[in-house]
Amino acid sequence: MKKFRRLVSEVWYLSRPYFISEDRKWAWGLLLAVVALTLILVGLDVLQSFSRNIYYTALQQRDVKNFMLGLFWYVRTPDGLVPGFFIIAIPSLLGAVYATYLQQLLQLRWRGWMTRHMLAQWLERNTAFLIAVHEAGLDTAPEKESTPGQGPDNPDQRIQEDIDRFAADTLTQVTDLLSNVITLCSYVGLLWVLSGPLVVLGVRIPGYFLWVALIYSIVATLITHLAGRRLIGLRMFQQKVEADFRYALVHVRNNAESIALTGGAAQEQAGLLGKFTSVYGNFLRIMNRTKWLGLLTSGLEVLSGNFALLVGSIRYFANKISFGTLMQLVLAFSRVQGALGWIASSYASLAEWRANVARLATFQRTMDRARAHEQAIERVKGAADSDLLVEHLSVMRPDGSMLLNDVCLTLPRGHNIALTGPSGIGKSTFLRVLAGIWPFAAGRIVQPDARMMFVPQTPYLPLGTLRQALCYPGAVEAHTSEAVNAVLAKVGLEAFAGRLDEEARWAETLSAGEQQRLLFGRVLLTAPDWVFLDESTSSLDEDAEIALYSLLRTELPSVTLVSITHRPGLLARQDVQLDIARFRPAGPAVSALG
Repeated sequence: MKKFRRLVSEVWYLSRPYFISEDRKWAWGLLLAVVALTLILVGLDVLQSFSRNIYYTALQQRDVKNFMLGLFWYVRTPDGLVPGFFIIAIPSLLGAVYATYLQQLLQLRWRGWMTRHMLAQWLERNTAFLIAVHEAGLDTAPEKESTPGQGPDNPDQRIQEDIDRFAADTLTQVTDLLSNVITLCSYVGLLWVLSGPLVVLGVRIPGYFLWVALIYSIVATLITHLAGRRLIGLRMFQQKVEADFRYALVHVRNNAESIALTGGAAQEQAGLLGKFTSVYGNFLRIMNRTKWLGLLTSGLEVLSGNFALLVGSIRYFANKISFGTLMQLVLAFSRVQGALGWIASSYASLAEWRANVARLATFQRTMDRARAHEQAIERVKGAADSDLLVEHLSVMRPDGSMLLNDVCLTLPRGHNIALTGPSGIGKSTFLRVLAGIWPFAAGRIVQPDARMMFVPQTPYLPLGTLRQALCYPGAVEAHTSEAVNAVLAKVGLEAFAGRLDEEARWAETLSAGEQQRLLFGRVLLTAPDWVFLDESTSSLDEDAEIALYSLLRTELPSVTLVSITHRPGLLARQDVQLDIARFRPAGPAVSALG
């Protein structure tokens, strides 16, 4: 029961935002239409059971007229008018088709809204970065179960695949549940009336067929649960290992040159095969578990119809009911048993749905927790021509330990400034604090009201054309072709001028040095007032490095350049050098944060 409450809570947690969103009118309208069609379809199915009774009884009595009327028109009975089977079948068919169509439309709109919503959450306020920085520090929640595959891994799979599955499976399971509840309520009374009493050892049992259906369904559900409960964990783990294997394949593709140069193909192959072994082995366990579950559920399904016929034949052979009533009784039994045994018959799909809900809910909670991390920093806007002041700044690691303590610095406007200190002291993290993307910090920053640009050591080139990569993150329309070509020539990439509108994997096409040159081209196009460079020329030789820095100073004479570098030649050309090591807290400091 605790797991069921958790499942309901997670489904509500993921579903509620959509049904109160700007798309709520469509959401509720489509949902109510699907529910209404479900009610209508169940009602038509009950009505069809009466038409079956008529033409089966007519068939037994060789009554051709009533047989044909029961199939194609209608028959008057002492209880009222009963439409023919095919008269009911036509609206049933249309209702089923439109119920499916409207449910798929709701699924599509729901998936579209959730995808846009989660993408915004993942990318805004640097959530993706915060999750990547210290995933282990953000993925722990008091309510989290220790089920394999529940960590916030593979966000690409969560957004692309899990959202689609969640919308589709949630609608399917909810409508199936609703349909079975309505079916149960509709057929229970009919089954009670049709079955009549049965005397066993002198004891009169009214509505005996209903009790048989209840007992049969309870036993079948318990047996199925015991046989299939391990499927939930296996399905969740399968999703994780499949995503890990896919990510490893993409990682090898993106680093094919480095792997080839280092001769690491054999090791990569062994690593990929190791991940595939997990995929293979776990799926084999799923297959074995599903095999036994399938045998059990299929066997129970086959047994159900014959069992109902066997039990119902007691009153038929005693001349208490007609052949048509017997067949209606068997149908009512199958509907009641199917509704009661829905969990048993749908166990595999329910297990996969629950695994999907758990994964998606964990990802959503991880983003919520990541977005809750805010810098405890007082940021004050200074004049556009003022210096940047850092006052009593403390920078922590994600685990709360101190990285830099009581940092007090002045970054003078218009100068070439170098941030120095041994590797791992926290220089890159200090820049992240200035950029506002590192939440584990406190203090005060007086920041000039000017345009600032941060250039990382590892370039990022978006998918698309070379023009888009150069203008990123700005719009390509903001710069003329002449301006773009001129910038390419200035940073030494004039050979690519004719390929500006060519779509390619530029992160693989350009060398590391060419990519860093491209970043300097972005700076020239953007023309910011302050530029922060985190070893942004590490892949270039010293002459090219000095030439690019001189280019920035020439093209943007009033720019303030704040650099992290370890190269003596570049350090010697800086006006101001600020040693970050003096703010290291007392005691050993080991960090991989930069």
